[in-house]
Amino acid sequence: MIHHHHDMDHVKKRWPQFEFRQLPPHTTHTDMRPSPANSTTAPATSNQEVLVVDQLVHADDWVCDYERSLCHVCTRNFSTFRRKHHCRMCGEVVCRNCTLYKNVNILSIGTTKVRVCLSCIVMVSGAQKLGSPLASATNVTMVSDEASRNWLSNHLTSPAARSETEYYDYSATNQLDYELDYNWDNPWPRAPIAANEPDRLRALASLRILDTPPSSVFDNICDLVSKRLNCPMAAVSFIDADRQWFKASVGLAQTSIPRNVAFCAHAIVSKEPLVVMDTAADVRFCHNPLVTGAACVRFYASAPICDARTGLVVGTVLVLDTAPRDACDASVLEKLANVAMEHLVLKEDRVEKYAARRSSSDATRSTRGSSISTDSLRTAVTSHSSQKQTHPTSQNHHHQLVVADNQDAADMVSSSNNLENLLMNLLSQTTLTQQQLATQQISMSQTLGVHAEQIEKLTCDFARMEAKINAQLLRQ
Repeated sequence: MIHHHHDMDHVKKRWPQFEFRQLPPHTTHTDMRPSPANSTTAPATSNQEVLVVDQLVHADDWVCDYERSLCHVCTRNFSTFRRKHHCRMCGEVVCRNCTLYKNVNILSIGTTKVRVCLSCIVMVSGAQKLGSPLASATNVTMVSDEASRNWLSNHLTSPAARSETEYYDYSATNQLDYELDYNWDNPWPRAPIAANEPDRLRALASLRILDTPPSSVFDNICDLVSKRLNCPMAAVSFIDADRQWFKASVGLAQTSIPRNVAFCAHAIVSKEPLVVMDTAADVRFCHNPLVTGAACVRFYASAPICDARTGLVVGTVLVLDTAPRDACDASVLEKLANVAMEHLVLKEDRVEKYAARRSSSDATRSTRGSSISTDSLRTAVTSHSSQKQTHPTSQNHHHQLVVADNQDAADMVSSSNNLENLLMNLLSQTTLTQQQLATQQISMSQTLGVHAEQIEKLTCDFARMEAKINAQLLRQ
């Protein structure tokens, strides 16, 4: 068994090809070259983040406070310490932890800041990065991706027991639930391999995400988590058998790193966030080249990306910093990890639906082609047996084609009727849900009224008691 007290010169010789370089802040991995010192890209980025009035929802169209008891993004309960706020872009009721301030240009007063929820930021920022005009791109995105945004915002989940202001605060010596394995040629311990690793790799392969082109949604996730946690490095990564591949990154020059040096190799064995306040004080990472090398990573935090079908961890949303920290709000990482997985689910559903439509269309064309070929063969045989009946046979052939078209029309009418019935059922279910919500709101209003009366009564009793005490004090 080889202990971790190795000569660090041996480590540097063993990893000469590996250099974990940092890029300037908020630079994605699509540009692997370091930006020059006199770069002027920052103002352009700033301009892209300015919203216009047309993108905002009028206050009259906001969702009423009493209609929401849960945050529209993280689904946590509102309370005295978790106040309700409105997203200025979609009008939904959200908590403070699920919003960011964005600049908006108003002609009458100039540029000001408004509160926008994370879901709107992720979806709208993608349109801004496409290079199209801001207003038109945003309008197109809000229409075409409205269903996607609603799905994402309605299905983001975080542990309900964790409060808005609760932070992870681990000591320097984290308690590990697995034994460290130093039985290899490196001074840092080997990351554990879960028993379901083959299933995890199959789940990752089924997503078809590895080595795909950059995506604006994942780039936006990196930008958000980097700004929210104030970290110079962030990434959305997926871990296969040999490497950690970055789908999107901020502040990193690589598109992938070996799995045997990746911090996230330890994170994927659990569905809980992994937060290391000081990597130099953690026995798992203190001799890792990411810590001892030029990158000098001292803080690491990540949240797992879990496959929606199997629940297995396929990737992570992570942040890195060159300075240790005392606390970290890992709930931001959890929310954006959920956004990443839900985006993959939506993308996979769209691909499957397109493939199903394509297969159905090909089958229909094949059936019609076979029918036409059969009719043509039948016509040829009839024509060969009796040349005098060629004209009637041709008429019969055209008649059969007309019948087929009529049958298609009947199928279309039947399909239209089925769709109409489905829409009516959905409408009735929506109406029933609205009635149930109205009943619950009335019940809540009555309960609040009773509580208000009780509080008022207690206030009066307290005032009378205070008056009696003051009177007794005056007599004495």
